[in-house]
Amino acid sequence: MNARKPADLIHDEADLLAVGITLQQQGLELLLAEMHALAAMMPGEEADLPTEAEVEAGFDNMPV
Repeated sequence: MNARKPADLIHDEADLLAVGITLQQQGLELLLAEMHALAAMMPGEEADLPTEAEVEAGFDNMPV
């Protein structure tokens, strides 16, 4: 019978961890693609937001 060395077991565990990380990365890339697709479909994404000066100019200030 051929006994396994501890280094072989550690190598096998490292391979499993690498596969798990790769699967997580693929899932996150898919989620990011879905988020970009949904953001492109949402109305108002392209609207320019007013600057702080434009917002302040829109307020009716009381006379001093």
